[in-house]
Amino acid sequence: MRVFLTGATGYIGSAVAAALRHAGHEVGALVRADADTKHLRDLGAFLITGDLDTLPSLRDQLESYDAFVHTAQSRQNTAEADRAAVDTFTALGGHFVYTSGVWVLGNAKDADEASPVNPLSLVAWRPAHEELALGAGGAVLRPGCVYGGKQSLLAEWFAAATQGRPLQIVGDGTNRWAMVDLNDLTDLYVRAVAQRAKGVLHGIDDTRATLDECARAVAPNGTFEHVAIEAARAGMGPFVDALIVDQTIDSRETRAKTGWAPRRTFTSSVEEQWQEWRQSRSATE
Repeated sequence: MRVFLTGATGYIGSAVAAALRHAGHEVGALVRADADTKHLRDLGAFLITGDLDTLPSLRDQLESYDAFVHTAQSRQNTAEADRAAVDTFTALGGHFVYTSGVWVLGNAKDADEASPVNPLSLVAWRPAHEELALGAGGAVLRPGCVYGGKQSLLAEWFAAATQGRPLQIVGDGTNRWAMVDLNDLTDLYVRAVAQRAKGVLHGIDDTRATLDECARAVAPNGTFEHVAIEAARAGMGPFVDALIVDQTIDSRETRAKTGWAPRRTFTSSVEEQWQEWRQSRSATE
């Protein structure tokens, strides 16, 4: 298939691009003029220069693609830029996989793909975009908090442990995040494209550990610092709500529908995560 991808130079998107190419798909990628595209060029991806705001002007170049995978996050005007992408892709004939996230469910216990949304303020605009993608017959893929590779949300934990600094945890650390390994997640994207999957898909593994337990797994002999929520909010604003969210979310329907079977949990894969972290650091030095 010919698959067009946004966010292809990002943490998730670059891994999705590689997984799609390894699965035998042709990949076109939207890239900014100033982006580092060596990884994509090495994969043999076809590059189209632009950003989410310019997507509507690229429709003629996109009509030949069979599927569209949207993983990009805009640097600014996030909701408006995301809506431009959704409107562009839903107007085209190919299968659309829209990336949302578990934060649209808010604090949730035993939620599944059919649970009503209750978004954190940070992503209050996302459910409307989900509905547009679903209404066009596409898939809405909600990854959990992604770990592995060079890390993302928890990159600072690995850096702190390496440098002998305390690992910082906002709140009391008893909350749980819905989580997923990067490589497991990319497998779900490939399945969603190949199967032209529809409906809500949850990219969530079986991690049920608290944040304190996850931190202890990263640094068994390390020290930890719990940051007061309001003190953190003064510097981070509404993003703090994502750090203190407490979620247990199910992905059984997604697994049954697509055959997806995540191989890792956060606490059982820390050794592999450390190897990937060190490799990513060596590659940039």
